[in-house]
Amino acid sequence: MAHPHRTRLLARGARHDRALVVGLVVGLVVALSAVAPVGAAAAEPAPTATATRQEFAEATPRNAPGQTLYFQRVTIPPGLALVPHFHEGLQLGRVVRGTLTYEIISGTVQRVDRSGRTESVTGPRTIRVRPGETLIEDASLAHTGANRSRGPVVIDVAALLGTGAPLATPLGQPATGTRVALTVELLSQETRLTELGTTLYGWNRLTGTATDPSGPVTVEMQASVDYTSGTGPFSGFVTFTLADGSVLGTRVEGLATRGTDGTTQFAATVGVLGGTGRYAGATGTGTFTGARAAGVGQPVTVTFSLTVAP
Repeated sequence: MAHPHRTRLLARGARHDRALVVGLVVGLVVALSAVAPVGAAAAEPAPTATATRQEFAEATPRNAPGQTLYFQRVTIPPGLALVPHFHEGLQLGRVVRGTLTYEIISGTVQRVDRSGRTESVTGPRTIRVRPGETLIEDASLAHTGANRSRGPVVIDVAALLGTGAPLATPLGQPATGTRVALTVELLSQETRLTELGTTLYGWNRLTGTATDPSGPVTVEMQASVDYTSGTGPFSGFVTFTLADGSVLGTRVEGLATRGTDGTTQFAATVGVLGGTGRYAGATGTGTFTGARAAGVGQPVTVTFSLTVAP
């Protein structure tokens, strides 16, 4: 039988223990509530994963007027699918980490494997691109990519795009600017040429008249040449004056190639310098192609294909 004094001590100890437990529980609940209410934390949405770009460098090459060269690193987090898109120019992408699930919607991509072998892949088709492999994408390629793995996909990208164009243009959204296409026969008005054996250099001023939906367009080209046996680089400026007085100024950089039959083929890139009237503040880029049946100073038939963003 317990001693009465001991019984009172046990009862007092039990009450003390219960008070201690209750105090600890209440204190724990208060502490947790102060850190973060459970309901509020559960209702807060998780952040949405996005692809990121790390910019290494960019430049405006003189031999690619109207275009900007970008060098970047793109990181795609696990589970992310990119919006279907195209690029307004040429892009090279080399996978350095992870495996990219790459969908060709339309067009053809060039895939270069780790040994340097190139394969043309035409859509619609889905391929897997692994570290050390490179994709070469042109402006006619509609595509998308996704990261189906557990780790990030990292891609080093070099892109030569029209200045002012987005790095990627979503499908369904038109390319930046409006299309301008003109074909014209240019006649030489004045030349200053020096011939030293097979070397010919100097400048040539040519003019002609083309037409577009708004009426006649006067075209004036001032070009310098540096040819050896009829083949070599040329550069210069071309000015378009429209019937309403608007002016579009451009710069060209290209190459002339003389065939065995004496004809010369021309190919160049064109960059928009600016303009007045409807072309005030214009930017853009394009191409110049043409042919001449005889020597420098003879008529040249050329086609300009431009994308102009006023």
